[in-house]
Amino acid sequence: MKPGFDPIGGYRFSLALIAITTALAGASGCTEANAEPRDVERSGTALRPSETIAAAQSAPIAATEVTAVVASTPEEPTLTISAVGDCTLGDPAGTERAPGSFHKVFVENGEDLARPFSGVQTVLGADDLTIANLEGTLTTANAREGTAFSFRGKPEFAKMLSLGSVDIVNLANNHSYDCGPRGLSDTRESLRAANIGYFGVGDIDTRIVKGIEVHNLGYTGGKLDVRDEMAKAVRKLKRDDNLVIVSFHWGNEGSHESSDVQQTLGRAAIQAGADLVLGHHPHVLQGIEEYQGKKIVYSLGNFVFGGNGHPDDLDSMIFQAKFTKKAGKVVPLGYEVVPVSFSGHKSQNDFRPVLLEGADAARVRSDVEKYSALFGGAKLTD
Repeated sequence: MKPGFDPIGGYRFSLALIAITTALAGASGCTEANAEPRDVERSGTALRPSETIAAAQSAPIAATEVTAVVASTPEEPTLTISAVGDCTLGDPAGTERAPGSFHKVFVENGEDLARPFSGVQTVLGADDLTIANLEGTLTTANAREGTAFSFRGKPEFAKMLSLGSVDIVNLANNHSYDCGPRGLSDTRESLRAANIGYFGVGDIDTRIVKGIEVHNLGYTGGKLDVRDEMAKAVRKLKRDDNLVIVSFHWGNEGSHESSDVQQTLGRAAIQAGADLVLGHHPHVLQGIEEYQGKKIVYSLGNFVFGGNGHPDDLDSMIFQAKFTKKAGKVVPLGYEVVPVSFSGHKSQNDFRPVLLEGADAARVRSDVEKYSALFGGAKLTD
């Protein structure tokens, strides 16, 4: 149960397709029997924007909006948002039975769906909204041919997210179509069944948390092609009394340095009005830039990552941002880097991130500060 919400039982999702002047809307209720109650009622509509918000690979798809409604809100609410990096809840297709694979470790640990995020529950379970990048598919569809790594997990693995206090995931990345259009469709269906919101590849997640409207948009940002589309979408959504968060899947794998393209896109998002920019894809941590009073987190690194059983670098983090509403305007209240190792075992990925303490935690913070030196350094706590 995440604090700050009043118990309102269940969830409601609705999808609406708006074309010119007609609208069709529907709503249905469902309760996750095996997950811890989220203490929030969700309802909403899905709009097809006049300009399609889509990742580079996608065709126009109706945007999904999910709204969380809170019964009572303090005059100046404080909203804590956690962001984590690449989550691959599965394996490269065809390796599921290999020793040390994500599926094999899942079976060896009693098929416990709560295990992957259990080492970070004290943090994620105490925030108001948790955002992750879902890198891969949750489907039984066949993988695409000619692809080196096609990440695929069981549809029921979506429950790992809800049991792990993850609320919404980004789908705009280079692995969303690993099992073709059906794989992406199945992934969306699996997420909805587990009460997980999603954004990117044509979808926008919109919800109200503790009285603050929050929009999440996602883009595959390896090139500058998405800049104008992204900026237009941000400007359309942004108001003084809401939050707009933009996630990019970008950068160079294995590099701790952000590229010129990352910096250009991240700054363009802030210029357009975004309150926070989140990045992933390099699979390692990168620096944090403060730009026009807002944070650009260039790479969150890996988190629950089934794509690599023997990674060289296990360092990761939970990035937390706090916001409040004063005189009708949402303003940043503070930031924090929570150091993490994305595996409890150093020699073999056990797919269960754990919080770091002491010297290890200090080392990760020091490294992020070093990676941030390009931007004049980053203050990791406010």
